[in-house]
Amino acid sequence: MPNIYELTNEFVTLWDLMESGELDDEALIGAFDCAKEDLAIKLEGYCKFIKNVESTIAGLKSEEERLSARRKTMENTVSRCKEAMKFALNKAGEKKLDCGTFTVAVQDTTPSVVLDESYIENIPEEYLVPQEPKIDKKKIKADIDAGKNLDGIAHLEKGTSLRIR
Repeated sequence: MPNIYELTNEFVTLWDLMESGELDDEALIGAFDCAKEDLAIKLEGYCKFIKNVESTIAGLKSEEERLSARRKTMENTVSRCKEAMKFALNKAGEKKLDCGTFTVAVQDTTPSVVLDESYIENIPEEYLVPQEPKIDKKKIKADIDAGKNLDGIAHLEKGTSLRIR
């Protein structure tokens, strides 16, 4: 567990529960059952705990991005190798070649439909897939903010969030 702040045993236990996937809301809410004077101390501890978890999250996201970029590089390398192999077989006039442990072959794929961009507006109705309309909540919010009356359609609601500084 990373230690940006020194955490008490209570928060080490929370960390362990979180890591094991056993941390539930009741345990979190129950931890705040204390006198008002002690609440500030507990809240400070939770702020430290949150900062530790956020630090771990940031590290995990960074590692995910690094691994994703590495995976994509490897996938591109495999794709380029396969294209080069296909080119070499075609250049040699071969469709199939025994290569010791492997057999390499070029085969035709199942035909796929390619739409002609210039004729998309002329596609008959029978080839269109009906879809449920999607609501543009961003436009609705912008219209309400601009003063448009959308009573009976939508309204804005404000919630609260916790800010730690």
